[in-house]
Amino acid sequence: MENRTVIVFGGSGGIGAAICDLISKLGLNLVIVDLKEPAGCDCEFVGADLTKESEVKHAIMYALEKFQTIDVAINCQGIYQIDPIEKTSNADFDQMLDVNLKSVFYVCKNIIPVMKWRRGGYIVNIASMSGLRGKKGQSAYCASKFGVVGLTEALYEELKGTGVRISAVCPTSVNTKMLSRQIKMTEAEEKKILQAEDVASIVVELINSNPRVYRKIIPIEIEIDIDKLEKKK
Repeated sequence: MENRTVIVFGGSGGIGAAICDLISKLGLNLVIVDLKEPAGCDCEFVGADLTKESEVKHAIMYALEKFQTIDVAINCQGIYQIDPIEKTSNADFDQMLDVNLKSVFYVCKNIIPVMKWRRGGYIVNIASMSGLRGKKGQSAYCASKFGVVGLTEALYEELKGTGVRISAVCPTSVNTKMLSRQIKMTEAEEKKILQAEDVASIVVELINSNPRVYRKIIPIEIEIDIDKLEKKK
């Protein structure tokens, strides 16, 4: 297990950082790909704009040259915005799709041939419960995350018989800076919603599962209704 190589896209903050923290404790080879290098990073880092396919390709080639293999790829990149559709600009919508969906497509498109060649590997896409059911004020975000779920489901079917597994993890609201910029929460409410390490533990459980275990969509619910909390102005 210690010889496996994991590449985490969007691993510098939030859920991605929590995933990288757990992976580093397992002693696996780790490559983080993001716009900014995380503080105190002692693993391999590649700076990249994941909305550009050329930079995604460069990151994949870097990991292959460094470790000769990529066993796991995790897509954590994402942005979040709450607005009714009439207040969502075309630029905002395009950015949501570029960061949340198109970048995942670029990663999958370029890493699947590598995994197919060695007949093994695992791709985990961090989607959202907003990719399974529509939510008020989240039309652009839901569109992007429904796209990630649909992409994952289609690739799940395409990859049957190749030895390559793919899953979409769909958490409801997670206590990260991305959420706190949009929603007002008390300390008690923050403790009731998912923490980044909760999602990370499920991702690590997936990638450590026996190769005969296949899981397509993994929803993660919470007790509190986040839609009833007040949006920040």
